[in-house]
Amino acid sequence: MGNCLDKPQEGETDSSPCSIATSSTGTYNEQHSMTYLINADNDRFSKLHTLFKCTWQANFLAPVHKQLGLGNARVLELGCQTGEWVLEVSEKYPLAKVWGIDTSNYFPSSIPLNSTFLHHNIILNGLPFADNTFDFVHARCLAFTFTDIEWEQKIIKELLRVLKPGTGWLSLLEINLFYKIEGQNTAKLTEYMKLFLNEKKMNPDIASLQEHLLRASNQFTDIQVHERFPTLDHMNDIAAEEFARRMYALSKELSEFIGIDNEEYKSLVKSSVKEFNIYKTSIRQTRVIARKISLN
Repeated sequence: MGNCLDKPQEGETDSSPCSIATSSTGTYNEQHSMTYLINADNDRFSKLHTLFKCTWQANFLAPVHKQLGLGNARVLELGCQTGEWVLEVSEKYPLAKVWGIDTSNYFPSSIPLNSTFLHHNIILNGLPFADNTFDFVHARCLAFTFTDIEWEQKIIKELLRVLKPGTGWLSLLEINLFYKIEGQNTAKLTEYMKLFLNEKKMNPDIASLQEHLLRASNQFTDIQVHERFPTLDHMNDIAAEEFARRMYALSKELSEFIGIDNEEYKSLVKSSVKEFNIYKTSIRQTRVIARKISLN
């Protein structure tokens, strides 16, 4: 296992598709940071990874298993958070090279030799990779991170650019503001959240926006949308915690938007979390996957 370095060692080089220096123990490259609507934290990311794994029983649905096992395949995760997904894919496919990019700073200290982590801002700088680099690009939990315009004018275009034509697959995974069996307070708070996001030019139904943009680009084929709701009680507990984190993180903004004081707002959130337990509420997860078309 290697170490994630604050700075690459001077003079070291690698055949990686970006210009940063690379150590034989993996890489860490610090760039600019951006502000998330929901603040990042290590514990939240780890629990979300567990939630996704248990819900889908897999790290991805895209049909790339054979490609990743053949050797020389290149994989990118945008929004890699604490790096669990990158680590697990790196270990399962040791012949592939796997990159993780995020603006947060929660990368693991020990990583496989075939993985690299980059601290990078896609909005300011684009992706630091050449065109047609990756066999598979995976992204998750980017809701409340980019506006609709940023998705249309920057994010989808950059993800498309770095995918290999004809064989490169894209996978987008999100938790949505849609529930199975919700209580009255949960419905009320969620409706406020949707109105707030619309004002911020962020589509509350992020998966529908992603699917629309992929289709509208005319650059993707085999577009599929998969939806699941967690069914196990302990998974619903994580979902309830994620709901609470989102709502508490925006307590100042949302209470002002609704027109109530902060204590009344927090009481509304607490009531909603109780409803999760009463009604066994589960939050919809959506995967949008697609393949980049071949060059003519």
